Amino acid sequence: MIRPTRTHNLLLGLIATILAGWVLHAGAAIIQPIVIALLLAIMLQPVVVALSRVGIPPAATVVVLTALLFMGLVQLGLLLEANVSGFLGLNGPTPTVDGIPQGSGGWKRIQAHLHTRMEEWNMPDPVRSYLQGALNEVNLTGLAQGLAVSSFGFMKGLVLVLIYMVFIFAEQAIFRRKILSIAGDRREEAADILNTIGKGIQKYLGVKTVISFLTGLLCYAVLESLNIPYSELFGLLTFLLNYIPTFGSIIAGIFPTITALTLPDSLTKVSIVVATYLAVNLTLGSFIEPKILGRELNLSPLVVVISVVVWAGLWGVVGGFLAVPLTAALQITLASNDSTRPIAVMLGSGPPRQPGRALRFLKPSSSQDDLDPDDLDA
Repeated sequence: MIRPTRTHNLLLGLIATILAGWVLHAGAAIIQPIVIALLLAIMLQPVVVALSRVGIPPAATVVVLTALLFMGLVQLGLLLEANVSGFLGLNGPTPTVDGIPQGSGGWKRIQAHLHTRMEEWNMPDPVRSYLQGALNEVNLTGLAQGLAVSSFGFMKGLVLVLIYMVFIFAEQAIFRRKILSIAGDRREEAADILNTIGKGIQKYLGVKTVISFLTGLLCYAVLESLNIPYSELFGLLTFLLNYIPTFGSIIAGIFPTITALTLPDSLTKVSIVVATYLAVNLTLGSFIEPKILGRELNLSPLVVVISVVVWAGLWGVVGGFLAVPLTAALQITLASNDSTRPIAVMLGSGPPRQPGRALRFLKPSSSQDDLDPDDLDA
């Protein structure tokens, strides 16, 4: 009998990873709603547990939370669609200020202004031709059709996610007992892993939501004070895209910067817009957010960037939003096994404080009592 060597194990691990990636990509339409529903359930679990301790039945809390979540996300989707439709010029013309529309048809006029400005700027002809060609290649009809399809897909996906979430809440205590039962002698370690994943994701999503809201609000306030058209749309996009580490902040700042280029005194306004996005993201995203999270999700910054690229390649924009929670859950799971613990350590921001006890160093630093899903049994 041939004994497996480390090389064989590495090859098998590589093959398994490739196959898992293919399954995730091919089955994205099925797997994505389940993952999103699971993350929402984890995020809302503390609310359900807290209210159950004051006598409110968990079932009633879940129904109310589901209804509020549905109405809130629908309103957010409608607001985003209305603003994007106006920006793309799908709602008819409206009056302009300084040649830039305040409502619909903005992108066409911004294109025209940019073409004019490029003729005035002192730049090499090949560069000017390339930039003007890139502007002309924007297909508004295709974007409009994509927006309509996305709206329908959003509603269908939202309903499916909320249905999954309700069933996850209904069976999470039973599911937890099943996992602990399968763990056998490692029951305590399995419970530790579940608690670590749950608390880490809860804190990350909670802090990220607050930071994203503040980022969008501050950027919106500055854009509005500068009279940048579509400041409401840009503020909303900044809030949403801030959930995508690094890349989201960069993308969010592109459109207001381009729009500012078309305005009078454009150099000053562009400088203020760029400085605002840099200052807000560096202060909130690179200083305050890590201070609050601490070592809650112990991922290397390089791993975070790579995970965004990988998950976005597998699941598109949705993958970019889910990259950090999914990678953190994977790291905690890998840390629970001796054979995969080195991989978990490599994914982290530093070595474990106690060699061979990687899971200890991955545990949340919060002293909050563990949330027991059994509390949801009523």
